[in-house]
Amino acid sequence: MKRDATDYKFYFDSLKKSTDFSRLSDDIINDMLEMFYVETWAKGQMYFNGDKLLYRFHYVVSGRIKMYQIHPEKGNEHTLYINTSGDFFDLICLLDNKNHNIQMEALDDIVLLSAPMDIVREWILKHPSFNRIFLPYIAKQLRKMEDKANDLALFDTWTRTLKLFIKHSNKTIHDTELKLINNLTNSEIAHIVGTSKNIINLHLQKLKKKDIIEVKRHKIKLKKYNDLLELLENK
Repeated sequence: MKRDATDYKFYFDSLKKSTDFSRLSDDIINDMLEMFYVETWAKGQMYFNGDKLLYRFHYVVSGRIKMYQIHPEKGNEHTLYINTSGDFFDLICLLDNKNHNIQMEALDDIVLLSAPMDIVREWILKHPSFNRIFLPYIAKQLRKMEDKANDLALFDTWTRTLKLFIKHSNKTIHDTELKLINNLTNSEIAHIVGTSKNIINLHLQKLKKKDIIEVKRHKIKLKKYNDLLELLENK
């Protein structure tokens, strides 16, 4: 991307204002942007092989991308994680240079910054100061996957649902709203929790009866955050 591009400042600010990379110097960000170009995906667009991940490295400017697996015979689906604004992917391909067998779907219209994987690896080697911020970001993603594995192995679906809602709650002075998972269908929430749509329906109905949530057109409003915490603590 050239610095005289009309939307250069927009993408510069996207990196500068991101939670994990705000401490990067202006020089590093400018240098990074030179190897990236803008890529867009339409909502619902899917990729069913890892070739794209093996050769391209991406930074999410806006939107959400579901990374998931499907059982080859039963068709059961499980969402491993959702990449959203401020995330890089695919970290696995970046680290081991091997194909990553995973499926992807755009949950929204997506804007990405994309660069050839081999150029990104060379750039990182030439900028060791970048790793002081990038390595903690990788560790953060690994911890998320560890937490998810522990939840699947140790807790029932009701507990996992409560933890999912608490994890993605954004509590403000006036209200509490769900981020990342707010407008997902019950099926999508079930794929994240690791259960069926029917089970999630039962859990949501239970929360509605307790007047903890309100559901309208796939949008879940969290009405009583403290009550949700109390449910989890009393498990």
